[in-house]
Amino acid sequence: MLGCRGTLVRAGGRQLIRALGGGTRTPESSRPIGETGGAAGRDKTTEMVEPVTSFISPGQAKANTRMYPTLEKLGLLKRDHIRMKDLGRVEQVLTSIVAEGYSKLQLVVDFDFTLTKVHVDGQRCHCSWGIMDNSPVMPDFYREEANQLLARYYPIELDPHMTEAEKIPHMMEWYKNIHALILKCHVNKSSLKGMVSDSNIRLRDGTEELFGALHRAGVPVLVLSAGMGDVLVEVLQHFNVYTDNVKVVANFFKYNKEGVIEGFQGDAIHMFNKNENAIHSSDYFQRLEGRANVILMGDSLGDIKMAVGVPNPVNVLKIGFLNDKIEERLESFMNNFDLVLIDDQTMDVARTVLDQLK
Repeated sequence: MLGCRGTLVRAGGRQLIRALGGGTRTPESSRPIGETGGAAGRDKTTEMVEPVTSFISPGQAKANTRMYPTLEKLGLLKRDHIRMKDLGRVEQVLTSIVAEGYSKLQLVVDFDFTLTKVHVDGQRCHCSWGIMDNSPVMPDFYREEANQLLARYYPIELDPHMTEAEKIPHMMEWYKNIHALILKCHVNKSSLKGMVSDSNIRLRDGTEELFGALHRAGVPVLVLSAGMGDVLVEVLQHFNVYTDNVKVVANFFKYNKEGVIEGFQGDAIHMFNKNENAIHSSDYFQRLEGRANVILMGDSLGDIKMAVGVPNPVNVLKIGFLNDKIEERLESFMNNFDLVLIDDQTMDVARTVLDQLK
């Protein structure tokens, strides 16, 4: 893993992390994809990820397995890090998804800290924005001004007293400003691959195997992100999971003849408007006909809306990765996601479900 310097700006502003560093290599999808890099001269403070408090799941361990045979078969009742508020609903949705198989299924997933790991060995991993933010290719003024924008808009995003409608204009303003800042840096498309290679971003353990199974079964996978699409694609390509059944909807760059970023394509995608409506005019949308079963995966409450726009959904299983502020956010996650996975850095649950499909 490379020694990181500077700050990381999480896509959508959900996370700001000060200078992270070091770690040990691990195999397969959890390995770091670069060993050198980082913006020199930045703050060297290291943030360690706090240990997760153990939670007791009242009554879940003693659930009547006769009532929940699918949950029992999948082993979901016995895992301490899994939370479910409505076991009956999860049982019904999972039973239907398994019975109807791959031909009726589609996946809708967030990218940052959903497909990717949050931490390894107590140290934070990069998100897609962190890849660029920590790259030596980016000038110091980019980090400084991005942090100023974060300090201004991030509290608005989290303000519990503001409605989503009230927040959206501020989020649009934030994206407009950060996009303008990127344009000032004159970044060339050719440098993106190196930025990704020099980062410590990692896919969750089992992601490559999960995507391999989905590709072989012809299951469409929609990756929705408020991050930078070009960077996301580079990451997916690096780990060999950007196959022809995968569609990425994010903020993609426009380039001039010299390959320098000169703008962004289409309307800005932010944390409050990313959903399947964004692909209704694309060829990908045609692949979804008859696929009324959806597995949705995200790591924020905003991600639960990603399935909005799915044509005639029948069974939607929402899996939430609860990565941070676990005690204070657990209740809201359980109220909105069917399955809540506490500090789970793997794709084991999704793979367990898919292993039952035909």
